[in-house]
Amino acid sequence: MTGKNAISILLAGVRDWWLTQEELSRLDSKEIGQVAGDLGLTTGALKDLVARGPDAPHLLYERMEALGISKADVDHAAHGVLRDLQRTCAVCGEKGTCEKDLAKRSDDPVWKSYCPNAVTLQTLVTLRAQSWRTR
Repeated sequence: MTGKNAISILLAGVRDWWLTQEELSRLDSKEIGQVAGDLGLTTGALKDLVARGPDAPHLLYERMEALGISKADVDHAAHGVLRDLQRTCAVCGEKGTCEKDLAKRSDDPVWKSYCPNAVTLQTLVTLRAQSWRTR
């Protein structure tokens, strides 16, 4: 990727983030509350997620890939689990640690000690392994 392409991608992301912020600010508090409720969030949590941008849970997808879990596997396990994983990842305070661990050695189990999604992800790994045995 050239520097010019990288800048274009960055600017497109900033534009999309800004547009999302603008859309949310146009809603009145009742509408924001309704959207938040529909998503199972508080108004504050919704605003926080919007402020973090659409790529906030990107480390979740990297961790899932390292564990051999697909989005389809998560959807198959239970409705809404992926959304909960995304939301938890998006607001996690350990992103720097997670990013370093994924880059250095994604199979190191140390991530389980700080990841707020660890229990759910490990359960999904177990469920996937069990479904392979029953096929």
